[in-house]
Amino acid sequence: PQWRALQVADPNADHRCWERPEDMDTPRGVYKVTPQNPGSDVAAETAAALAAASIVFRQSDPSYSNQLLRTAIK
Repeated sequence: PQWRALQVADPNADHRCWERPEDMDTPRGVYKVTPQNPGSDVAAETAAALAAASIVFRQSDPSYSNQLLRTAIK
């Protein structure tokens, strides 16, 4: 799938909540990273994670590894 936007939550609110996910009643705002609302730090972290995962799968699943790397580069 082609990624056009990335969604993240409010890190301050998330880190103040120490409940199990099943018990959470904290409001969960969602923010989108788009060309109009840039988030280069989040996009860069995601690209780095995809590139790192491509290394993990290089030997066991080369096709998936290449897909991860292509997506990271995009």
